[in-house]
Amino acid sequence: MKTYRALAVGLGLVVLGGPAVASSRPPSVQARLEALERAIATQASQLATQQQTIERQADELQRLRQPVAQAIAAAVPLSKDIEAQNAEIATLQDNAEQQALRDREQPRLSYMIGRPTISSSDGRYSVALRGLVQADAAHYDQEGQRIAAQDFRRGSVGGSPNRETNAAQDLSDGAYFRRARLGVEGVFNRDFGYRFVAEFAGSGTEGPARINDAWVSYTGFAPFTVQAGAFSPPANMEDGTSPEDALFIERASASEISRSLGGADGRLGVGIRGATTRWMGALTFTGRTVNDAEVFDSQAALVGRIGHLLATSDDYNIHVGLSGTYVFRVADQGFGVNPQHAIRLRDRPEARIDSARLIDTGAIDARHASAFGLELGAQYKNLYLQAEDFTFGIDRAAANLSDPQFSGYYVQGSWILTGERRRYNMANGSFQNPRPYSPALGGGGIGAWELAARFSDMNLNDRQGAAGSANTLDGVRGGDQRIWTLGVNWYPNANMRMTLDYLDIDVRRLNPAGLGAATPFGPAPATPPAGVQIGQKAKIWAVRSQFSF
Repeated sequence: MKTYRALAVGLGLVVLGGPAVASSRPPSVQARLEALERAIATQASQLATQQQTIERQADELQRLRQPVAQAIAAAVPLSKDIEAQNAEIATLQDNAEQQALRDREQPRLSYMIGRPTISSSDGRYSVALRGLVQADAAHYDQEGQRIAAQDFRRGSVGGSPNRETNAAQDLSDGAYFRRARLGVEGVFNRDFGYRFVAEFAGSGTEGPARINDAWVSYTGFAPFTVQAGAFSPPANMEDGTSPEDALFIERASASEISRSLGGADGRLGVGIRGATTRWMGALTFTGRTVNDAEVFDSQAALVGRIGHLLATSDDYNIHVGLSGTYVFRVADQGFGVNPQHAIRLRDRPEARIDSARLIDTGAIDARHASAFGLELGAQYKNLYLQAEDFTFGIDRAAANLSDPQFSGYYVQGSWILTGERRRYNMANGSFQNPRPYSPALGGGGIGAWELAARFSDMNLNDRQGAAGSANTLDGVRGGDQRIWTLGVNWYPNANMRMTLDYLDIDVRRLNPAGLGAATPFGPAPATPPAGVQIGQKAKIWAVRSQFSF
């Protein structure tokens, strides 16, 4: 303070002329000097106050710096811990990514309805085993065989020796494996499917093994799928039903003949099919089957089907549809063979323990052939109904002969006593087996029980003429086969089934001998007299045990 005061006084003396003249100044100057001193004193006081404030702020700043310094000192090891933690987290992330990669590459094994399946974790690749075994046995009840000159019952047309000539008179009781299939199916690269299934059984005999399915498909054009190889192209509604889901041990004859014209198992072809929630359809270009004998030019045909889920709810499904097959090139048997381009329609009496066919048009020389069908299927709770009606046509090679037409249909239905339902499959436009609510054989229940009935009529007659008369050149006496079938199905679980069928068969057929073929069954007595009845009535008791996965 003294220093400030002295400086102020000195400054004042300099300004006013020094202390020697101060006393000689007028009083007003003295007053001004005093005022100036007072101002300087006030400023000095303010400066002192500011200095004190600065000192206090310095002390406060020092006090604040201490925790910061402490925090910085503590943060040095903390930062090292964070770096270690970050390194550990990065290591864990790398390990997780590597484990996820291993998980994606690790195959997965599952069992869907007893079917073993191995697939990649992302679902892009899979392989599954498929198997179907059906063992059949039957007893044929028919009129006893008589001497050849009196017993006119016949099977397929064919010269002597012809097994079916005698077999029709004594249909053979027995047992055999109707189907014994084993193979694989799956997907690769997500959009490609495949199936290879070998058949080790057949109609009346087991072996040798042959191809049933060998195809690949592409699903990248959803909802459409392109398929190529050997397969069964969708030819009608009963054909769209897989063998393990069929209501009876065999399809109705009209359905079987329709599918055999351009479809059937192991048919070589390429086609496109698709399905939505209410529609399904398929169109396939087909050639021969893998089991056909070698010919000069293979058959070529188009096989198509379209189906619509007309109405649906939790309690019911109603399906309608159309099917058609057109053979635009008949297989060429070779020059000099008669007939050179043969179309033949025939079938067994809806059971195959004995291989004899009781209806047969014989070989017809043809340029084209066709089949057209209407289909209806319905399910209401545990009730089920299905029917199809077919028309067949053959364009003869000979222009001077009329073109024959044939017809067939069936109506079938079932009632599931235990309350389960036949399941509708829109992709195939067909109904599948019920799944037991209470499985038997280890499940503690009784399985599912189903009562079934069917009537079928397949008429392969065209311009047949009157009984007792010889056949004409354009007449076809293939026979009219009518069958009532009653069945009981037991489903112990989703993989097994037992079937008991009773068939009442009535075949009305005139001897086809005439101008076109004088001895269609061989020399007399193999060929009966002209125009006699060569059909018959018979009854069949048939059972089937089935296992599939």
